[in-house]
Amino acid sequence: MKRDRAEGNRFLSALPEAAFRRIAPRLKPVTLRRGMTLADSGTVAQHIYFPDRGMISLVKTMHDGRTAEVGVVGMEGMAGVGTVLGMARSAFEAVVQVDGYGQRLDVSALQAEIDRSHALKALTLRYMAYRVAQLAQTAACNRLHTLRQRCCRWLLIADDNVQATTFTLTHEFLALMMGVNRPSVSLVAAGLQRKGLVQYRRAAITIIDRPALEEIACECYATLRQEADKVYNP
Repeated sequence: MKRDRAEGNRFLSALPEAAFRRIAPRLKPVTLRRGMTLADSGTVAQHIYFPDRGMISLVKTMHDGRTAEVGVVGMEGMAGVGTVLGMARSAFEAVVQVDGYGQRLDVSALQAEIDRSHALKALTLRYMAYRVAQLAQTAACNRLHTLRQRCCRWLLIADDNVQATTFTLTHEFLALMMGVNRPSVSLVAAGLQRKGLVQYRRAAITIIDRPALEEIACECYATLRQEADKVYNP
């Protein structure tokens, strides 16, 4: 079983072996398709999603309909942790931003294992702490860093989680997630393409020069990677 989960979702890979054996039969494979809504804000989540590949955006929608991405879930974790820990309703909308696949689990199944295993409870609380840190970092990033820096950070995160240099992403969807207008994102993408960092054809983006993207990206990319590592290497 360890070999089957070694290269996928980090949270599932870190589960205590006994807990994983009990949970494994209840994990359901799921295809994550761009634009798919996994949870609506204000609703009670019934399932947790563990991406093996792809990206899930946590989106906050204002009363006037404007939206902004406040967090991302990839291979490092799960969507739905708040419900597992007792939040009555989801605070965000969870939307697949980049195609992928993963595992789905009933919330009650993980809750039962957390009650049974101190090690799993500690792991889940560390992951929740990471998510709080991610929210704080994202808020600061949206306020203090340029759109160009933020786009580069997002592209690096996508590269980490998709495990492929080319993936599908429209300017409209990226603009929606970043809370800006489409022309602003298009200008940034065009600039990155002129410099030879990325290649954009239709809705497919290919990362050409990752080290250069890392140079431009804000500090938030490295900071959040370090925070995620602390979950699994305390």
